[in-house]
Amino acid sequence: MISSDAKWIWDKAKHDQDEYSEFFVNFQCLSDKKTMLKISCDGIYSVYLNGILAAFSACADYPWYKFYDEIDISKFCKEENEVKIVVWHLGIDNQTYINDKAGVIFEISANGKTIAKSNEKTLSRVMNEYKNGYEKMITPQLGQSFLYDNTVVKNGYSKSVEIDKTNDLHKREIKALKLCERLPINIINKENSVIIDMGKEVAGFLDMDFISPKSQKLLIAYGEHLKDGCVRRKIGVRDFSVKFVAKKGENKYLNALRRFGGRYLQIYSDYPIKINYIGIRPVEYPVEEKKKEFSDALIQKIYDISVYTLKCCMHEHYEDCPWREQALYTMDSRNQMLCGYYAFEDGNKEYARHNLILIAKGLRKDGLLSLCFPTGIDIPIPFFSLVYLIQVYEYIQYTKDESILREVGEVIKIIFRTCTERIAENGLIPTFPYPCWNFYEWAEESNNEWQITRTKDDKEIKSYDLILNCMYVYAAGYYEKLFNEKVEVEKTKKAIKETFYNGKAYKLSDITERTSQLGNSLAILIGLGNEDLAERIIKEKEMISATLSMRAFLYDALLTFGDKYKDFILQDILDRYGKMLKSGATTFWETEKGAEDFDGAGSLCHGWSALPIYYFQLLK
Repeated sequence: MISSDAKWIWDKAKHDQDEYSEFFVNFQCLSDKKTMLKISCDGIYSVYLNGILAAFSACADYPWYKFYDEIDISKFCKEENEVKIVVWHLGIDNQTYINDKAGVIFEISANGKTIAKSNEKTLSRVMNEYKNGYEKMITPQLGQSFLYDNTVVKNGYSKSVEIDKTNDLHKREIKALKLCERLPINIINKENSVIIDMGKEVAGFLDMDFISPKSQKLLIAYGEHLKDGCVRRKIGVRDFSVKFVAKKGENKYLNALRRFGGRYLQIYSDYPIKINYIGIRPVEYPVEEKKKEFSDALIQKIYDISVYTLKCCMHEHYEDCPWREQALYTMDSRNQMLCGYYAFEDGNKEYARHNLILIAKGLRKDGLLSLCFPTGIDIPIPFFSLVYLIQVYEYIQYTKDESILREVGEVIKIIFRTCTERIAENGLIPTFPYPCWNFYEWAEESNNEWQITRTKDDKEIKSYDLILNCMYVYAAGYYEKLFNEKVEVEKTKKAIKETFYNGKAYKLSDITERTSQLGNSLAILIGLGNEDLAERIIKEKEMISATLSMRAFLYDALLTFGDKYKDFILQDILDRYGKMLKSGATTFWETEKGAEDFDGAGSLCHGWSALPIYYFQLLK
């Protein structure tokens, strides 16, 4: 724990939205002593010890369940030390952050003895080099951009103010993120701008070293692809850009707060700049990869890029995509965990465990999990709540760590009970009303995207969906294994067949005749389909194809018939992922449509698409 003598502080009593503050302490320490920093904040922090970036992270947690990081900073210490802690209080809800009071709490110890701590005597200042209250959004999911002014005279320090926040802090049991070395860049000169090509998808910090002939404002756009020879900065309401006011002469700047995801930067300026280096500096969660070699070159390349895709989507927690959202979802992280058990040494046990606990703390009062973890923009997906049972079971199977149930077992029971209690007299669970989003996959008639904007005053349309009910029965099997409790699902299975089966396949709902690979694969997985249905799933062109994220259920359904479909599954992976490679992919995409999906906002790096890692283990 952090010492009870350490206090939550801020630079003033009243905090604002989108605010940057810096806190200063100094201490003496002999070089042979182990020096540790414990820190928590509202928002994102970076720590500079003797002018060197020593630690950084977003405090991805909840106002009611706060984590602190414990970081060894010994290698940065001298006899006389100066520490500057920068904290970005976002102050606006997004899908990775819940707004709460601004504040930071920290303690520095040497060989277990406290030598510095946060309190009202700590010097602090508002960082006027950032535009406080800027509130310019990159995306609603990701949150704010920034404007940094390298020409201003920085504010002076004054004493801090103690803030009333919880001291019930929990150690975040994962490794510290790693700032990697600069990558080579290719500079493409254009009129009034330059494009920086990193050569591949990168997740990390904006790192700049350049000379400007005059003081001027730079606009820096970033993205995963080029369109018409430029970075596509604005897509709908999204604006993938930041601003930097350069001083005349040398400008060096590393932003260790807002992480970028992408391959390209485009820097717009009124006057040409001389670039020593501008790029995205990779930031990684430390993992040790298992060595895996395949005789087939294409399989090897798909495997290697799948692993790199996973790594690009791992930071404070699993991320869906590093470019557009950086959010933790159950469905996405289920795929990521499943692949990570094979890709990384020790299955990356501690990281997976932390994510499962973080998810459990997002249980809502209505008995479902929130959309993301943490999230201040909450549109819960019931289907994803049921997926959580599967990923906890798989975690125990791969790590043998049954102690996780002491942390999350009751949450699982509440989720399952919530779904069970909604079963109607006909044996089926109707779709969930507002504020829920009955999403299944990004495919026609399965995404229900219109529900994102519905309100509590909208008339509820009662209907029954195949996928929701199949997933309930499927999750019930995992529930039985987790708790050794029998769950009665025969009535629901009978109702599924009576309601959705059209004599050849299962339709998506009681109000449509359309069928999908995902829905029929889940029917097979709960024992309601035979090889005839499997053949229809493969061959029937009218059936809606399963998306990249959901092909796991398709493959698992086909594998219930032994080796019969192994060659099909392998070739299906090679065809779909090989097509992405031919298009120049350096990480694997959110959907097979790539960047053009979602009206041009499709991600080219998505953790849930790393599934070849797992299936190559089974098939090769």
